Amino acid sequence: MERQKIEVDMLNDMGIYEEYKEITKLKKVSVVKDILHNADWEKKKVDMAREADYQFIFQFVNPDIQAKAIPYSVWIGPDKDTVEVVEGDYQYVHLNKEDSNKLFEAITEINLFDIEK
Repeated sequence: MERQKIEVDMLNDMGIYEEYKEITKLKKVSVVKDILHNADWEKKKVDMAREADYQFIFQFVNPDIQAKAIPYSVWIGPDKDTVEVVEGDYQYVHLNKEDSNKLFEAITEINLFDIEK
């Protein structure tokens, strides 16, 4: 299987997404893939009250491989202990605390529980 990386954008104070991180470590990419693969997705279109805090896509490391990138949007929950994820337009999941922290740490390299409340 071809190696993939994760390209992460963060919403800035002006409401514009800017490049934030590129995750290339195989272990971190695998953690994110495993969490998303095992999540209990709901098929529904959600209308969130605000823009996502982060967005990310998987890309192949090899630039010769072309694949349609599915966008993932991530919202930090109000208590700063869980995240909600939307895949594309019609897949939604609210992750439990453990998976939220693992996914958040993998894409941002920040512990979710360290964010100021």
